[in-house]
Amino acid sequence: MASNLPVAPIRVPLPLWARMVLQLRRRSAGRRESGAFLLGPQNGAVLSVAEDIWYDVLDPDAYQSGAIAFHAAGYAALWQCCRKRSLQVLADVHTHPSQSVRQSPIDKRNPMVPVVGHTALILPSFARTPWWSLRSAGVYEYLGDFMWRTYIASEKSHRIRLTLW
Repeated sequence: MASNLPVAPIRVPLPLWARMVLQLRRRSAGRRESGAFLLGPQNGAVLSVAEDIWYDVLDPDAYQSGAIAFHAAGYAALWQCCRKRSLQVLADVHTHPSQSVRQSPIDKRNPMVPVVGHTALILPSFARTPWWSLRSAGVYEYLGDFMWRTYIASEKSHRIRLTLW
């Protein structure tokens, strides 16, 4: 299991975050969950998101049931994309249908990237949330063994930080 030491925040440029929130809202269409991986340069001194890639681009069947079901072929496409562009997965984000951004039992038992330190974000109401803030997002860091650290938006120690660029 991971230590309790603080981890470096992941920086997300505000224009990229705004576009991502609006895309999540559009892809959810008010009736199904949607999601994306947040990618950044490999071995960067600072964890900074440079791109996003949508679950349904990697796995066209990811949204068939209304909830997200990401398949092996999608992971193969994700890793190929990362290798080709010299990127790594820094986090993932997905929507929930309700106002709740708590992890569901399915979220807790099925991290999108089951590696210690991976960060998962959850947006409420199919991403009908302000695009300029993380206040309504649930932020969770994977600790291993299906354990997670929860970050509260009102606390000073954020795992995810919006930046101007």
